[in-house]
Amino acid sequence: MSTVASLVAALEQIAPRSLALPGDPGGLQVGNPAAPLTRALVALDCTLALVRQAADEGAEALVVHHPPIYRPLSTLAGEEHPLPALRAAVERGIAVVAAHTNWDAADGGVNDTLAARLSLQDVTPFGQDALARSYKLVTFLPAGSADALLDALADAGCGQIGLYRRCAFLSPGSGTFEPQPGAQPTIGEVGTRETVEEVRLEMVVPESAKERALQALRLYHPYDEPAFDLYELANGGAVSIARAGLLPEPLPARELRPFVDTALGSRSRLFGPAERSVSRVAVVGGSGGDYWASAMATGCDALVTGEVRHHEAVAAAEAGFVLVDAGHFHTEHPGMEALAARLADALSDVRFNAVVPQDGSAGNPA
Repeated sequence: MSTVASLVAALEQIAPRSLALPGDPGGLQVGNPAAPLTRALVALDCTLALVRQAADEGAEALVVHHPPIYRPLSTLAGEEHPLPALRAAVERGIAVVAAHTNWDAADGGVNDTLAARLSLQDVTPFGQDALARSYKLVTFLPAGSADALLDALADAGCGQIGLYRRCAFLSPGSGTFEPQPGAQPTIGEVGTRETVEEVRLEMVVPESAKERALQALRLYHPYDEPAFDLYELANGGAVSIARAGLLPEPLPARELRPFVDTALGSRSRLFGPAERSVSRVAVVGGSGGDYWASAMATGCDALVTGEVRHHEAVAAAEAGFVLVDAGHFHTEHPGMEALAARLADALSDVRFNAVVPQDGSAGNPA
């Protein structure tokens, strides 16, 4: 039977915590990891109404996008959000798990889903919001025996460089060892000093794959006591939240707003020159109006996001750039529907249901 810990582990595979921006909390915020799990609700926010709905429907967990505990709490007393919801979750034994900017940035996450809803083509990340921690794994094994370990490490998520997978470096050398009593040497005999031809294998390991990499190493390395080094790299990979892609066909900006509203069910606002031809569009779910300048710098004509501040709208319009404010809920909820589907695939014995809050906290979906 799946548990809350199973949910946390599945979420780590789908949206690794290493992709979260600095200072962004997430993961299990309320609940017992060992508690059984048969049903979970997926939504943007942990509200009191949602906790009550979860209890009424027999759900043991909530998966939310916005972490209810974002800064240290000095008390659980009071009626301001999110305190009543947190107390109710504790009282009813409902776990609360959050995936925020890591789900924004993850493959297939909030912004990839938003791009897909808008039928964008040739979608790519742009910008660098943070650096992802990564490591270099180095180990030594007999010449000619590297393929099985390479395959296992690649399947664990190692050796991915851009659009290339299973990337590694192999260099020849000599290894020497003397098996001691109790050892089960692959080569040689106990008490006899050996010198063998070996290869040095080097492979990049992202933070999210570190534990899986070590498990694969111990399982697939031919030696009973493999020698290895794992050290952190200074040049970690870039974490990019924003995405950009091409519309199926260019549109004048005045037609972009109804196009977005049809795709998202929103009631959006458009800022900028209404007659500008729009072809390449950037997307950032939620509060992403401040991405407009970097989107323009990467060759985009417009940015679709969930919140645009007045000064952002003025500056973008003056620069001849188009902004579409489609609402926080409408730009992020599709990503939560995608997350519910991904979690259901990962935990087949758990029912996941993406829900729209009925307390008005999502605004008025059109």
